[in-house]
Amino acid sequence: MFVSIFIQTIPSLCQMLFVIGVWLGLYYYLRSTWKTVKKDWQHLKRLHQIPCDRCIFFTDEYNLKCTVHPSKALNEDAIGCIDYRSLKSS
Repeated sequence: MFVSIFIQTIPSLCQMLFVIGVWLGLYYYLRSTWKTVKKDWQHLKRLHQIPCDRCIFFTDEYNLKCTVHPSKALNEDAIGCIDYRSLKSS
């Protein structure tokens, strides 16, 4: 008797496990996507702090981007540059 009841409930049990698996997969996919977007957003906010394009020493040329610090120009190292001079002040 117990075996016949167990055999009858197997299809519904498999369907329930399938639905739970799909929901768990969707949850982990969305959580991973959210973490990636959040991390990329924070990185983008950091890159917007680079002041090079608003500096009077910025040349906007490929070979010499900055006349004072060419290796730091348009890089995260340029955040807080002590030689930064605003274009508005000139």
